[in-house]
Amino acid sequence: MTRIKRESQQVETLHIGKIIEEELRRQSRTVTWLSRKIHCDRRNVYDIFNRTSIDTDLLNRISVALNKDFFACYSVNFNAVKC
Repeated sequence: MTRIKRESQQVETLHIGKIIEEELRRQSRTVTWLSRKIHCDRRNVYDIFNRTSIDTDLLNRISVALNKDFFACYSVNFNAVKC
């Protein structure tokens, strides 16, 4: 997660694409594997890695493919959840 300082206040910014990429690498999966699982071109997966926000349907498909609840990263208390 990246941190941004605004007027002496720390605000946490969630970079969902980086979180997905890290999880994919942690599981030793390939971009091609994920693209097949979520039914898209592998170039789109690289695009997903650069996103700070994502469509819920797509996030659900990625969550199922990687067997990880990425929606938990957006919970009110996301500091307590390790994404």
